[in-house]
Amino acid sequence: MEKRIPKKTYRNIMNSLGGGTVPREGLGYIAVGREQEIDSFIRDTEIIQDGGATFRFVVGDYGSGKTFLLQTIKEYCVKNDFIVAEVDLSPDRSLIGNSTRKKGLATYRELMSNVSNKVNQTGAALAKVLQSWVNTIFVRAAKEFSKNPRGETNLERIAETLMSQDCVKLQSLTYGFEFSKALKLFWISSRTSDLNEKLTGQESVLRWFRGDFHNNQESKKALGINATVQDDNWFDYIILWAQFFVMAGYKGFIILIDELAYICNTANSITRQNNYEKILMMYNSALQGKAEYLGIIMGGIPKSIYDKKRGIFSYEAMRSRLSTGTYQDPSIVNMMTPIIKVRPLTKEEMFVLLEKLADIHSKLYEYRMIITESEIVDFVKLAYLKRETCFITPRTMIRDFIQILDVKKQNPNKEIHEILAAYKFAVDEETSYEETGDEGHSE
Repeated sequence: MEKRIPKKTYRNIMNSLGGGTVPREGLGYIAVGREQEIDSFIRDTEIIQDGGATFRFVVGDYGSGKTFLLQTIKEYCVKNDFIVAEVDLSPDRSLIGNSTRKKGLATYRELMSNVSNKVNQTGAALAKVLQSWVNTIFVRAAKEFSKNPRGETNLERIAETLMSQDCVKLQSLTYGFEFSKALKLFWISSRTSDLNEKLTGQESVLRWFRGDFHNNQESKKALGINATVQDDNWFDYIILWAQFFVMAGYKGFIILIDELAYICNTANSITRQNNYEKILMMYNSALQGKAEYLGIIMGGIPKSIYDKKRGIFSYEAMRSRLSTGTYQDPSIVNMMTPIIKVRPLTKEEMFVLLEKLADIHSKLYEYRMIITESEIVDFVKLAYLKRETCFITPRTMIRDFIQILDVKKQNPNKEIHEILAAYKFAVDEETSYEETGDEGHSE
């Protein structure tokens, strides 16, 4: 029996795609032509689950499906018991800032505000995950008691012992002592019977976990912890979170960092190099064994990677690690390299995607599908013909198609071929940037 999909999911899909953005749910219903990329990331999750760490770049032009792929990966991971946190870089957020503009800390704070799990897929799950860790410890304590009923009989004391054992596991890591102290404080506040004291205590600890204390003095006064998340050390805390989430019952931690172009477009060359040094540190931590149970995925347009004056390839230490040979035959792909290039959808894949969208459109607005397979084929052919000298992305193809469906729904007396004949197709500007291209194209 076909599973009934909530109309809210259909509405979110149509509203997001019609507005040129990626929906935050229901991506599995419209995912087409990304099997190789997704299989590659699924293999990465197996490495992460086994205690390893991975690092990938996802590269694609604006509108090519890069962000869609990242969100599809997120949806898969949270449904399979991973924790996922995501952030888009911006003028105010990068990987490291300076003494006055702490852009790296801002990125960490955004990641902690966008922690998702299976139950809370839109973020804001951090507090609930911490509370589930407390609850999980009591489940473990009950099992311990059942195995040894003649031992310790106080369940609270058994649970507290297990909690302390969890904290000890973290103390060998950088800032692990401070992190475990914060966990103990969260534990203590969760066990009090006074509701106001519980909420106040937990919120103070959450502020520390989210990086909201301004300095060590403020943290020490409030919690007795003489350390805070800072602009230059935030990734050490990401490594700690990966270990903690596994202790809390999850398979691992995935962080998604999109919009690398903001680093590439930074005017100050020293600032760019500092950010690329941070990427190198994260890359080495993942692949040399410092980080465990952690997956890092960064997304950007080709320029942000391959531009040898401003992109990541301007930093020789990263270029030497990432450079690979290329194939003249575009059908030959290698999904085992650190850089995953988002391939253009074929016409056949585009047809399948549009067919899915036509079906969703009809179910959302509760009508019998108003466009036939042959008319979808005609739309695809015409769209490619109208743009034969232009850059084609799924984003504009989808927007055009949804507009055609909307117009047909509102003008049932018009035939599809009439609407197509009168429609002016949107055009993308050519934004591709080849690894082997002219180094002068840096602006």
